[in-house]
Amino acid sequence: WKQFYKPMEIGERLIVVPEWEQANTQGRIPLILNPGLTFGTGSHATTRLCLTALEKTIRGGERVLDIGTGSGILAIAALKLGAASAEGVDIDPVAVRTAGENAALNGVQDKLTVLVGDLSDKASGTYDIITANIVANAILSLAPAVPGLMAEGATFIASGIIDSRKDEVIAGLKKAGLAVAEVKEKRGWECIVCKKA
Repeated sequence: WKQFYKPMEIGERLIVVPEWEQANTQGRIPLILNPGLTFGTGSHATTRLCLTALEKTIRGGERVLDIGTGSGILAIAALKLGAASAEGVDIDPVAVRTAGENAALNGVQDKLTVLVGDLSDKASGTYDIITANIVANAILSLAPAVPGLMAEGATFIASGIIDSRKDEVIAGLKKAGLAVAEVKEKRGWECIVCKKA
């Protein structure tokens, strides 16, 4: 698979670079990745949607929570775009180790904390940006907990949602006390950006 995984420009400022590739970053912010066995190479539509949403949302200095961090790509991107600190949570210990290794490849290991577990027992305090690029069912089950983790003016970026479940997920997010600010679609996948209602 490595031969098919090449540098990819995403959004206006990012470029994902596999650890074993050399790339001319052309003034873009490089995300150096070795996904190993985890989800999050940057090639999937949902990852691209989330990265583009992060690029638009981050102004600098934010505290970020990435639920289901996988390779750590979203948390690392947030830090390289200017966030002050990030926490990545994943139920898979392999993902947590991989995300830590990728943080080191990008020189942000001092700003990223990666934890094994689920949202309920790992998140602490409030966050300016929360990302969850997982699946519709997981987003629906964690939605009620999200508003309580959001700082004033915070943004929740949810993706991994197949288009046939968009309306159901939007209804669940609204019921949880979130206001949908934007919905982006790419290749049959949805990314829903929310604020606190």
